[in-house]
Amino acid sequence: MNHKQKPWRIVVILGSLWAAVLSIPTRGAEPATPVRGVLVRAQRVTPEFLKEWKAKGARSVVVVLDESVKKEWPSLARMVAARGMDLWAWVEVARNPAMADAHPEWVASLGGHHDDWRKRFPDAPRGRSGEGIKAWPWVPIGYTAAYHAHRARIESLLANLPGSWSGVFLNDLQTGPSSCGCGNDQCRWALDYGTPATTAKSPGDDAAARLVGDIRKANPGKAVVPVWVEECEPIDLPGAPGGTGLCGGVGCARGDCWPRNARAWNPLHAGGGPIALGVWSETFKRDPDRWIDSNIKLFQNQPAGAAALEPDRTIAVVEAWGLGDRALAARLATVARSAPGWLLALDPIDQSWKPIVMPEKGK
Repeated sequence: MNHKQKPWRIVVILGSLWAAVLSIPTRGAEPATPVRGVLVRAQRVTPEFLKEWKAKGARSVVVVLDESVKKEWPSLARMVAARGMDLWAWVEVARNPAMADAHPEWVASLGGHHDDWRKRFPDAPRGRSGEGIKAWPWVPIGYTAAYHAHRARIESLLANLPGSWSGVFLNDLQTGPSSCGCGNDQCRWALDYGTPATTAKSPGDDAAARLVGDIRKANPGKAVVPVWVEECEPIDLPGAPGGTGLCGGVGCARGDCWPRNARAWNPLHAGGGPIALGVWSETFKRDPDRWIDSNIKLFQNQPAGAAALEPDRTIAVVEAWGLGDRALAARLATVARSAPGWLLALDPIDQSWKPIVMPEKGK
């Protein structure tokens, strides 16, 4: 080093190096083995239940964690550990009725350029001048104030969780369903599409990646797994041979929703660690016998510049509630063939919404 180097220059150099370190994405703890298990509500977990599912090949138990369940966590942790299985938390993020009621200005807008969603809600109200239609109770993390509220809630839920637990799944880090107004619940790329915003939006498209990074920093040594829903598919678009009709008359996928989905997905993918896929077949009006495998493959061969999801990072979370024993066994066999990591959701994960009217300027 030049001993005549000015002290202030050394400070600037060190400051620049520290800023570079802080800009490196926080990568998640990698599970020792692929996550394979069941996603359930806390009341379903008993020693008998754990014994049954461990015999079926489940190594992990993922429990929906909210404010009411946190006090039950010590007994859950003891039961799961006694069976030699891994315990995980699952936190519902964007779909939050309490937050939506407290802050309707944070609720996701239904696209103003399209109203194909009205075919599903023929009796829905129509906003007058100065009013917008919102998809209650979805509160996306793309709004600045909502982002901070969600982060604080997640950190509070995970703080001081007792016993041994491996990590957390963060569900629904995208915008609300039917975000462009097409009516497809998988359309989750837009905030306030063609309609005035009622609260400030975060700049950029990396809110999901930032939230995952923040929760990782607050929980070192724990895996933080985002849960993502794939956007619409070619067969959903108007005029597609044998099409589903799920996108109504809106054909914007190639020009808008796929590229915008890629801009949000790619920072999340770059953060490393496993990514879970919300494969809600019946909820999304899909044929599970064909769609589970094709949806997983779509993530691994994405359109419009989205990074392909590596198979060894894939955890498919598959709808399995309400199935009889035979159908449940078939569903397990299907997902086990399609992805190295899998969860059978044995209790419903609600994806529903309803249109509400609110003033465009918020409260």
